[in-house]
Amino acid sequence: MNTVRSRNVYLDIFKFFLCYLVIAIHLAGETYAHFPLYRLAVPMFFIISGYFNRTADRERAEKMALGFIKRTLRYLIAGFLLYIVFDFVLCFVNGNGVGYYFTTLFYEDFLLEFFILNRPITYTGAQLWFLIALFVVSLIHFALVKLRKLSYYKIIVPVCYGIYFFFAGYMYLIQNTDMPIRYTRNALFFGLPNFGLGYLLAGVDFHKKKWYKYLYLVLGILFFYLQIHEYHLVKTPYCSLEMYWCGILSAVFLLQFFLGIKNAGCDFYYKWVGKNGAFWVYILHMAVAVVLSKLRSFDNLMVKSLWVLAISFAIYEAVHLLLMLPKARRAER
Repeated sequence: MNTVRSRNVYLDIFKFFLCYLVIAIHLAGETYAHFPLYRLAVPMFFIISGYFNRTADRERAEKMALGFIKRTLRYLIAGFLLYIVFDFVLCFVNGNGVGYYFTTLFYEDFLLEFFILNRPITYTGAQLWFLIALFVVSLIHFALVKLRKLSYYKIIVPVCYGIYFFFAGYMYLIQNTDMPIRYTRNALFFGLPNFGLGYLLAGVDFHKKKWYKYLYLVLGILFFYLQIHEYHLVKTPYCSLEMYWCGILSAVFLLQFFLGIKNAGCDFYYKWVGKNGAFWVYILHMAVAVVLSKLRSFDNLMVKSLWVLAISFAIYEAVHLLLMLPKARRAER
């Protein structure tokens, strides 16, 4: 099967919906029980990335893998610069001072542990774990491409899922917690298996009949509902794993649905938004949320998350269009 394909614009548009889900859960606060939605959104981001990096051409595979590293590194650097400067200013606003900032960054939370194991850092850009994980995954993928060992994904995916579920269960028993995020929600045991799953799915055609895509849509929505419904048992121990695998299954079926739709000629979308707009909006959203919270209060957190998404997108779009303007002028010449 030839897996060199045109880009599926529907997946890019869908990522903006996923971006909203990520923003919603970060702003949920006391109503967290209504926002377990990153169980779909974050795995789906990795799965889509794996799908887009699949090609049957070896030379193209190396170029795509190298380009993937460059993009993820660019996201990571931009995210760190934004959060470090923003949090530095926020320290003064909150009256904590420079000493507290550097103590938190380099001593209490240990930056190296954050970078390698994605352990959440309390004060400086804790949500950047996703961008770090994506960068680490891009390095692993490039190594597999160079070594021509991409078939290893068939082993990596089940092994990494197994390790994730084992240690998540271990945390339940030993630490009596239902949040397996300290060392398991990271590049190796969370990002890599989902990325590899997307890569493997891209090499298989599950659309023997045209109507199959509607079956996948129904299954995707069903598992999406199950993970939300499961969270009504939020005070019942050990429900996060059930939500996690429901989220992964929902992501897989929704991916198949979008792949069953014919690719659209949507150049205007890429010129207006850009292929990677959702990631840049993701980087901006926490800073926008903090500033917006100081300007006004929101009783309805869904409304707040929509405001944050809209403002983050407006900032991104303004910068994106300014960067596109010189290219347009050069093209006219």
